[in-house]
Amino acid sequence: MRRPARATGRWFFFHPPPAEPRIQFLTSAGGAEQVEGAVSGVVKLALGDDPLNRPTLNKPYGLAVRDGVVYVCDTQMPALCRMDFKNRTFDALGVEGPGRLRKPIHLIIDPAGYKFVADAVRKQIVVFDPEDTYVTAFDVPDPCRPVDVALWGDDLYVLDNDDSPQVVVMDRKTGVVHRTFGGQGQAPGKFRIPNSLCFDGEGNLYVSDTLNWRVQKLTREGTPLWTRGQAGYLLGQFGRPRGLRVAPDGIVYVADAATEIVQLFDSEGRTLMHFGGAGETAGALVLPATVAIDTTSIPYFRDYVHEDFDVEYLLFVSSQYGRHKLSVFAFGSFPDGYRPTQAQIASLPPVVAPDVEESLKASAGGDDGATRSGEP
Repeated sequence: MRRPARATGRWFFFHPPPAEPRIQFLTSAGGAEQVEGAVSGVVKLALGDDPLNRPTLNKPYGLAVRDGVVYVCDTQMPALCRMDFKNRTFDALGVEGPGRLRKPIHLIIDPAGYKFVADAVRKQIVVFDPEDTYVTAFDVPDPCRPVDVALWGDDLYVLDNDDSPQVVVMDRKTGVVHRTFGGQGQAPGKFRIPNSLCFDGEGNLYVSDTLNWRVQKLTREGTPLWTRGQAGYLLGQFGRPRGLRVAPDGIVYVADAATEIVQLFDSEGRTLMHFGGAGETAGALVLPATVAIDTTSIPYFRDYVHEDFDVEYLLFVSSQYGRHKLSVFAFGSFPDGYRPTQAQIASLPPVVAPDVEESLKASAGGDDGATRSGEP
C-alpha cells in the first residue's frame, strides 16, 4: 500500500497541533493493487499497463475487519470483497450460487468468524462461515429492507428501513424472530430511514437515524436512553448520518455523508472531535458510508504509524467515490509532554460547508443517499 504521508516526511493528524493529536491517517486502498503490491516494470513492459486486470472496489459500503482482513460490502459489484493485508490477497465472495449477494449493505463478524451480511434486495441476512463459505440465509419478515445487523449473545438485531422502519430481533442460529420494536416517526425510539446500528460493550444499542438527523441510544428492548443531533453542518449536528460503530473505549463513531467527516461522541452523547473532510487528497473522505474498528490488525499497518504514536485501535472508513475508497486511521496518543511540530503535520485543505437549508431539502426530497437510508 502507498505511504502518502511518510513520502513527504509529514504526517496527517487530527487534531493538528497545538491540540493533542489523537487520530493519525495511515494509508488508503482502492482495490487489489494496493493489497497485493504493484506489478513490476518488466511485467508491465511485456503485458501492458494492467496485465492482470486486477479488481477494484466499485461502490463500497459496510466494513468489518479481523486479523488483517477487511471485508467490504460492494453494492455495485455486488459482492463481499475480501482484502487480506496479512497474506496480500484480494478476492470476492457471494458472487454466485445460493450465497450470491444482490445488494450487501452492512455486515458483522461474530467471535467465531461467521459473517452476517444484510442484503437489502435479497431481504435476507446472508451467512458465511469462518472459511468464507456460504452457510444459510435468514428471511426478514415482510415488508422489509434489511440494511445492518448487530449481535448480542445469541440474538441478531436487524435494522429494517422500509416504510415502517424497525429493529427485528432474531435467533442467530435459526433466524426465528423473537420480537420487533421501533416504527416510523420523530419521537425517541422511532425512526425515519435509519441507516446503521451497533452495540457498545455494555449492551446498549445505537442507531443512526438518518432523516431525523440524529443518533439514538436505546436499551436492547428498544427503550430510548438519549438522542443527539439535529440537521446542520456543525459538530454535534448531522447532514446525513450513516454508518456508526462503538470502539472498545466507548467512543461512538458516526460517518456523515453530507459533511464527509466522521464525528466522535462519548457514551453520553457529548461531542468530542471529528476527522476526515471533503476532497481527493489522502486522508479526506468522499461520501463516506461507514466506519469499522479493530484492534487485531494493528501489526499489519505498523509501518505507517509515527514511531512515537501509541495506537489503541484502528479505524477503517469506506468512501463510495474517489481514489481512496478504503482509508485507514489509527486512534491513540503521544507520550505525555510530547508534541510533533507544526512542520511535521500535513493538513487537509479547508472545506466550505454547503448551504445547509438547500442541501437538507435535497436530502429529504429525492437524493439516493437519503431517501433510501444513505445506501448507494
